[in-house]
Amino acid sequence: MKDRSELGRVVFDRTRVILTRDLSIMNPNLVVGSQGLVVGKLANYTLKVAFPNVTVGINWQDCDIVEGKSGMPTLADQPRVIPKPRTINDE
Repeated sequence: MKDRSELGRVVFDRTRVILTRDLSIMNPNLVVGSQGLVVGKLANYTLKVAFPNVTVGINWQDCDIVEGKSGMPTLADQPRVIPKPRTINDE
């Protein structure tokens, strides 16, 4: 989302969002293009988003609203990613 005013369009348990930032450091399934369902709000600008495998808090700037789709996405809606091995110094 580019502007905080877009948060007014979010309807809990109906609005689907897509990640615009790679958050695979939190969970290997949270890569750019992953879709989730907004189920609540954790803080003023942090959305609680349910993905098929995990529910996490996402900053409003790290996602965009998916137009024309609502409800919980399935695993078929998620990008296929092979997790890369991590080393101790990865950030």
